[in-house]
Amino acid sequence: MSLASISIISAALILFGVFYLILINLNHNLDLLYKTPQMQVNCLPELTDEQVEAVKTEIANNQYIESYEEVSKKEAFEKLKQYLDTEKKDLGGSDILEGYDESMMFVSFTVKVKDPQNSASVAKELESLAGVDNVRYSQKTIDFILQVSNWVKIVSFVLIGLLLIISLFIISNTIKLTVFARRKEINIMKYIGATDWFIRWPFVFEGVLMGFLGAVIAFVLVAYIYGFAQPRLSEQFSGGFEMVQFGGVWSTLILIYVGISALIGASGSVMSIRKHLHV
Repeated sequence: MSLASISIISAALILFGVFYLILINLNHNLDLLYKTPQMQVNCLPELTDEQVEAVKTEIANNQYIESYEEVSKKEAFEKLKQYLDTEKKDLGGSDILEGYDESMMFVSFTVKVKDPQNSASVAKELESLAGVDNVRYSQKTIDFILQVSNWVKIVSFVLIGLLLIISLFIISNTIKLTVFARRKEINIMKYIGATDWFIRWPFVFEGVLMGFLGAVIAFVLVAYIYGFAQPRLSEQFSGGFEMVQFGGVWSTLILIYVGISALIGASGSVMSIRKHLHV
């Protein structure tokens, strides 16, 4: 019965751990996606180097901007030629730019805002700068990602809560079975004068020990599964999905495991033995 209890505890915690790691990775990637949208600040083509430098200074001093990258006219021209050579080969590729040079392009800045929710106000500030032609960004995309992220976090919280309750129910009932299997021994100990807590403590200790062993087995298996899957999935979804390193979540997971197993092991034993003490 003890072996069966440890096995069931491990199975319940493995299921909980796998689901927990899936949701952690999903939320992590949604947060990354939320911070990804960038703002494109396009300067007027006729700006001098001094005027471009003035725009750059204003961007650098903006407290809401985390980072920025300048795209010179030459870089913009090279990117345009590369785009034509890869995407518009049927139209002649970069050959259609024959006779043109980088002077036809304009300087731009790729800006990353600290908090995407401030994008609208930052865009207005940048558009008001002298020499800035326009600012491009997608507020609808930012709002959509934020809304999806909030809903995923709510659903994750509810699902983890439900799975936790189910796991606790399974573990508690499993421990009750081990106590029930020894009901005769409990009755005999009561008849010969043993106190309630003298009878309880061995069962409490056994419940905690079984829960702890089940948690250790579950943690080792989940760590092995995640360690096996993480590099392979990261490679398969390279550039589109970033998996959290196990080192960043193992401490939280093991605390959850130990807390659940010890608490339910002890409380399950105490509750299960209670009715057998009344003889």
